Amino acid sequence: MVKKFVTLGVAALVALGTLAGPPKNNEKSAWKYAKKEAKELTAQGWKVDGSQTMEEAFYKHKVKLQADNVDEIIGNVQGAMATKTLNQAQQWGTTNACISYAKQAGMFLRGRIASEIAAGVDAASLDNLYEGYEALVQKHIQGEIKRSFGIYRETKDGTIEYKSYYVVDEDAASQARMRAMENMLKESEFARKHAEDISKFVQEGFKMLNE
Repeated sequence: MVKKFVTLGVAALVALGTLAGPPKNNEKSAWKYAKKEAKELTAQGWKVDGSQTMEEAFYKHKVKLQADNVDEIIGNVQGAMATKTLNQAQQWGTTNACISYAKQAGMFLRGRIASEIAAGVDAASLDNLYEGYEALVQKHIQGEIKRSFGIYRETKDGTIEYKSYYVVDEDAASQARMRAMENMLKESEFARKHAEDISKFVQEGFKMLNE
């Protein structure tokens, strides 16, 4: 019986060590990244939103990003957007993550159309198309992004700045963009006329550029 309890105790300690200590060799890069990010952001006054440590939060997030076909989206709530409560900050973090993705999707589509099929087209019509597309992408991407964690810091005026970290599967994101394009076709004659080319552009993946 004593031997059994000792064995169980050792197993429990091993399990705790696995959770709390550095990862195995094939995940050392993620752990190194996590320690670096946590150290820099802690020095800047940031705290993790939740019970885990900042190192653990960044480590788990980085491991997710090492999977194939996954991208990172960050929702920033800073400056004039700073809020009074964490709950508001979390909500704005999600909204801003979706806005950030939609704007970059719109910029990518804008670049592809401008370089290949937009010669001689009325600029105002195209601006309306891009704005409509971004609004639709923002709507559809919200159900596809997966939150990893958030960090926050209090400012001198008593407001809260927030960074919300998300991952998105590119296949799911592509489907969201395609749904946005299908809705866009109902509103834009230009989009209907060039539906085949625009569909190809929309399906092309792009990497998020997070500040």
